[in-house]
This record gives sequence, C-alpha cells and structure tokens, in this order.
Amino acid sequence: MKKKWIYLLAAMVFAVGVCASQPVVSGAAPVDMDRTCSLQVFPENPDKPEEDKFGEDLASADVVIDLYYIADAIKVPGYDTYAFQTVGRYQSLELSDTPSAEDWEHLSQQAAELALGEDDTDTPIKSAVEVGSESVSLDAGLYLMIARGAALTSVADYKVEVTQSNEETEEAVTRLATIANSAKYQYTFIPQLISLPTKGADEDGEVNTGNPGEWYYDLTVNLKPERTARYGALEIVKTLSEYESEEGIESPVTCVFEVTGILNGEEVYSEVESITFTKAGQERVVLNQIPALAEVTVREVYSGAGYELTVPGDRTATIAANEIVSVDFENVYNGQRRGGHGIKNQFVQDENGVWHWHSDPAQDTAGNEGTPPSHLPVEAAEE
Repeated sequence: MKKKWIYLLAAMVFAVGVCASQPVVSGAAPVDMDRTCSLQVFPENPDKPEEDKFGEDLASADVVIDLYYIADAIKVPGYDTYAFQTVGRYQSLELSDTPSAEDWEHLSQQAAELALGEDDTDTPIKSAVEVGSESVSLDAGLYLMIARGAALTSVADYKVEVTQSNEETEEAVTRLATIANSAKYQYTFIPQLISLPTKGADEDGEVNTGNPGEWYYDLTVNLKPERTARYGALEIVKTLSEYESEEGIESPVTCVFEVTGILNGEEVYSEVESITFTKAGQERVVLNQIPALAEVTVREVYSGAGYELTVPGDRTATIAANEIVSVDFENVYNGQRRGGHGIKNQFVQDENGVWHWHSDPAQDTAGNEGTPPSHLPVEAAEE
C-alpha cells in the first residue's frame, strides 16, 4: 500500500488555547532520529501555579492521556529536518506541503475521527498515562494526544462534540472533543497532535522543524481545557396516606414546596413547586438543572387544607451530577376539613382597575366583601 508523506518544512503550530508546549533543552543538531524522546503532561503549568485557572478541581478530575501513533519520522536526505510517513489507518490523512495552523487543526480532527471511530477504535500506543506523572518514553514520530477521565473507559463515554467560535471568522465550528469530570465541572479537551523531536519557536512564535537551533527530544505539555458546570436533579416524593372529601365532594388537595440551593455560601437555585392530589396515594415532581454539589433545602410551605405532615420539618439533600436525588414527605388528614371548612378567596378587578377581595363562604374580616357578583371574572386560590 502506498504510504502518505507529510513534510514538516512549514510551521508546526499547536492549536491556540488547547495546549501549550515548553521543550527542555537536551539535544544538538543534526537531528538524531534514533534517539529516544519523552513526553510529560501536566493539567496546567506546574512552573506558574499563579496562572492556574482550575487548580485542585481539575486535579480531582483524574485526567489521563491516550497516545496514538500517527506517523513515522523520516529524516530528509541532505537537510537537518524530517518528514512524516503516515501509518495504518492514518494513511488516508492529507496535508499540503506547506501546512498552516488551520491545516494542523484540521488534521488533528481527522486523526481523532479515525482513532475514535464509531465502529472501530484504534489501540493507543500508550494508554491511560496519568497527567502530572513521570514522563513516558517515545520514538520519534507524530502522535495524537487524547485526554479523558480515567473512569471513562468507553469511547462513547468521553467522546463529544463541541461548538466553538473561530477566532478569525467568528463563525461557529463544531469539533470532536473529549471530556473528564470532577464532581462539580465537566472539562473539555480538543485532540492534539504532538511531534517528536521538535524545535523551539521562532521570533513569530511558530514551531518549525526547519527552524535553526537545537533539537528538543524531551517535551512537556500543559493542558488547557475549557470547563462547564455540571447539573443534577431533585425529586420530591409526596405521599397522601388518606384523602377526605368535603361533604361528599372531592376537592383537589394541593401541597406547595419551596426549594433553595446553596453552593459555596451562595444561593444558586430557588424555585416553588406544587403537587396536587385527587385521591390518596403517591405523586412526585422532578426539578432539573440544579448545580452539582448544591445543598438543597425543601420546605413544605402549604400542606393542603385539612392536612399536615407526619414528620414536620425541612428535608435536605446534596445534588449529584447527572443523577436524581430524592426527598420524601407524607401528609395525613388532621380532621379539620369536615363541615365545609375549605375557604375560597377570590380577587376581582373592577372596570377602574381596582382589586376587590371576596370569600366563599364569607369571612367576618375587615376588607372582605363577601361572595362576588357571578358576572365578574374571578381569580381564585384555595386556602
């Protein structure tokens, strides 16, 4: 089978904002293609902790690296440089003889699609390398670096698509990406191509195997993921152990709940929800998009006319990402609904925009105007 050659006589630029590399000086020209290279990966720059964006939370995501071998590095006769000869399933990759940064980004996406195919995934040459651990030894060549969570072992679990804005055109671009999760956040990584050995950047910041200067055989890479908050859900389970009608008339029983979520001392969620019964039994409602790790407090602020909680007090729970946590309430009839103790408050707006309060049956309370005229529109709430 004919092999594809990729020449690196033009700039080899890593994707901006995805990873930054800093070579360790250890070699000299001319390039030695038989020399063993090394790669070490850190979550963020270990030499500049003050610049860390994500700190301990990113470290808690247990990020590991899979390395896929994309191409052999073949020295170019008569020149102190080399070309790449693609191998295996990556022989279909195409790149111009003078690749731009955009070309390399496109190539990394193509390589990732081949490595993480839907029906046929490639086997990494180095698998589950711990981020921040000792460096791994590698032969000269072109590698695809995939970052993921250590617990996410199936491609379907960590392969995603993300939409980003092109820095030059500001157009939305969809890219293949991979993820790792902490308890609170999801970290997203763009697949990255890494060449070994390499040269230092020139005055324009471009990395080019044709640049003058020393060859670097030992490389460190700092990951620069993006992150988004993770969310979970809360289920309120309500049991009405008995149901009483009013003089034979079955009226709905509505229970109202106030839900508050606190995270790092700040209120991050607030909602009011209700559950209505027309017979004894159990009903539930699910509240979504609550920030993970938020401590939620659920208070039943209204238990339904003639009903009360079997166990008074609030319920609390901690939200877990991508999970549903539950709290339970049970109400019983308190014997106070018989004989028509239900009261319907009605608020009526007249033609002048003035609101009037009526109740049925009429309450002997200041401001109450009794039963409203039947021809007026009514907004009613049971108390």
